[in-house]
Amino acid sequence: MHKVFASAPGKVNLALRVGPPRTDGFHPLDTIFEAVDVYESVSATYAPSEITVSVRGATQELPTDEQNLAVKAALVLRERFGGTAGAHLDLEKRIPVAGGMAGGSADAAATLVACNELWECEASQSDLLEIAGQLGSDVPFALLGGLAHGVGRGERLVPINADAHHFWVMITSPEGLSTPAVFAEFDQIMGYTRIPDTLVPDTLDLQRALAAGDSAAAISHMINDLEAPAFSLRPDLRDLMKSVEGRSAGHILSGSGPTIALLCDSLGAADSLANALRTENPEHGIIRANGPVAGARVTEAI
Repeated sequence: MHKVFASAPGKVNLALRVGPPRTDGFHPLDTIFEAVDVYESVSATYAPSEITVSVRGATQELPTDEQNLAVKAALVLRERFGGTAGAHLDLEKRIPVAGGMAGGSADAAATLVACNELWECEASQSDLLEIAGQLGSDVPFALLGGLAHGVGRGERLVPINADAHHFWVMITSPEGLSTPAVFAEFDQIMGYTRIPDTLVPDTLDLQRALAAGDSAAAISHMINDLEAPAFSLRPDLRDLMKSVEGRSAGHILSGSGPTIALLCDSLGAADSLANALRTENPEHGIIRANGPVAGARVTEAI
């Protein structure tokens, strides 16, 4: 096999609850993930030994060594299965960099399924999920897709079976926001220090609403504990959120920001709102997205 193409979706957190940092520095999370149809694409071309990467579509320069999560994913997969072959990874980015939609994690997830096919590793889904958990908190969900409840660092997932169809309008920012900086600000605001326990608020009410198909109740339980620290670091995001209040059925900061996600009642309402916001906010990117969708998958192999 010479080349494999794969894709993986971005995400929005319908709820993101955060506890005090553990002694290992990680914050315990209780979150509801939803995969949306904004996809990162990866082509993996066979190479004798080296793993290299090129990037298209990014608004800023990204690393091309192991600091790039796609490169790290390929290296960890190869080490796990004992191969010696390499690959050139060509990433086509559509998800904003440092935007709270897990674009880097989607790159890693797509790379895992592409290289698994390219190198004929025959890794199972559980194998790939285990590797994904080593790479980052959002990578397992980019593999799984759909709707899922995540705990731990977000890597321990249970799928949520719900007849949900969500229509989103994402307002992206030309300037990204550092996830570590947002968590540090969260600790500062809350006065948190590291503790051995994993105390974190739960998302049970939202889970029940999704399972019952009660969209109004689900929207009322959407919450993101990282909104306050993100707004503290970027007051312009608070102003932007206030400016769109009442324009949709619900709204929430996506992950650690800066993307703002607006949930609409229908496809038509989402399309109309997206068109209006493109005119009103030319300095921001506007993305129309639907969810939930499936996780990372191979799209072609030649």
